[in-house]
Amino acid sequence: MSLFTFIIKRAVPIPKLLNYNSYAFVGAHPDDIEVGCGSTVARLTSMGKRVCFIIATDGGYGTLDPSLDKETLIKIRQEEAVKAAALLGVDDVRFLGFPDGGEYDMRRLKDKIAIELAKFKPDIIFTIDNHVKSEIHPDHIMTGRATEIAMLYSSFPLMMRDLGIEETAIPKGIAYYYTDKPNSYVKFNKQMLNMRFEALATHQSQFLCDEEMKKNFKLLKIVIRLMAKRYGIRRLYKYADAYRVLSIMHTHCLADASEF
Repeated sequence: MSLFTFIIKRAVPIPKLLNYNSYAFVGAHPDDIEVGCGSTVARLTSMGKRVCFIIATDGGYGTLDPSLDKETLIKIRQEEAVKAAALLGVDDVRFLGFPDGGEYDMRRLKDKIAIELAKFKPDIIFTIDNHVKSEIHPDHIMTGRATEIAMLYSSFPLMMRDLGIEETAIPKGIAYYYTDKPNSYVKFNKQMLNMRFEALATHQSQFLCDEEMKKNFKLLKIVIRLMAKRYGIRRLYKYADAYRVLSIMHTHCLADASEF
């Protein structure tokens, strides 16, 4: 890190995630938020914070069960998402309904997310880190990109008016999950880790539809637990989730923030 970058980071610090009141979690599919942030959500709701989930796609391809048709699966996955969110203390789940698999216009997705942000008015927005080189899922990449642009647009009244809404949001920052460059951590306890696993198990069509997926689900839980311990050690705590966090000022015309 250069001296100039160090000075900028001190002058415009990274937002401290727990210091705000309202949080919007944006996921590409009905299970992404629980996988990437479930324990953080549990901690925030336990603190009485306002939390909403915004789910970009309908999850219509998210099963290995060939007996299900697409429309039935979409309905099942929405029901599972609502139940999973409730287990984490969230009763505000917003479905945008874009088709699973990336066959849609990212600009339309950006507009829809911006509208929901303007309505909810989050202080912090969580989304998938679309800058990770190893990420190949088009829904993850497009949702992350659409969310960060929507964050910018949602604060401009004339832009939002063109989208048919007179409201705006004034977010303080963005937190990327599924990231390979974490700079912020949220500590949590064993109960919150177990709440995450319970919420994930609610997505039966995704994780528990056959014996192979059940094996994969057990592996996923092991990976989540190991990562939580890994990040917890960095913060001298038992468990933690990791995020790359930037303030609004970091995301526009400040190239050095790429090193944060």
